[in-house]
Amino acid sequence: MNTISNTTNMTIRIDKNLKKNVDSLFKNLGTNTNSAINMFLRQCDREQGLVFTPSMTPSPSKELLESLQEIENYKNGKVELDSYDDVKSLRKALKDID
Repeated sequence: MNTISNTTNMTIRIDKNLKKNVDSLFKNLGTNTNSAINMFLRQCDREQGLVFTPSMTPSPSKELLESLQEIENYKNGKVELDSYDDVKSLRKALKDID
């Protein structure tokens, strides 16, 4: 029985390092780049648009978001932060962390 494939090939050019990075990322996620691209395109088709908002402003990093939350927790009295009388005692505390 002959079956007719409903697929087509698409060729794109991308940076070698980007391909290497996303291949590794998708492998760690249990898929591959081809499947991830197909998922992206299907979602775009379903949503009739991009599934992310293009922006010139970078998203805040996880570390920044955590720091902002820590500040809010401090302002709301949920945590107490250490304070130092001088730079020398601050440096000593920072060395003790390592």
